[in-house]
Amino acid sequence: MVVAGVLVVLTSACSREAGPMPSGGGEDPGPAALATKLRALTQDVCYRSPADIEPTACEKYVTQLGSIPGSARDFAQGQYGRDDRPRLIEAADTLEEGLSSYNNGQCGRSADGSGDDDECTQTLQDIAGALDDVQTGVQQLPQVSGQGG
Repeated sequence: MVVAGVLVVLTSACSREAGPMPSGGGEDPGPAALATKLRALTQDVCYRSPADIEPTACEKYVTQLGSIPGSARDFAQGQYGRDDRPRLIEAADTLEEGLSSYNNGQCGRSADGSGDDDECTQTLQDIAGALDDVQTGVQQLPQVSGQGG
């Protein structure tokens, strides 16, 4: 009986070793968090110098950009900003097209990297340009720029 009690105590202690469970998961962090993510992604060599790197090396970067078009559109379409953010929506659409072109053009390693290097490099340059436009649009959202909302 004592051994069983000790085992129960030890088992319950182990389940708490990782610390408290996070609360409120699934909440949208908002456009300021997207602005922070964009700043981090624009430090990547695939953004800064797409012509100087093998396109296959940018697969992780492209994957990290995957959620940005949808988030940017959500913020532009009134959930956070006003409905008059067509430039941000257009930039998000352009970015999404670039990401699709990279993936459909087999530019990444998981697609065996058999895509045309020149086309893939151009696609990365197009992605960088669209990312600039998305970043500019996000910076203009009131919750990021601090101009009310």
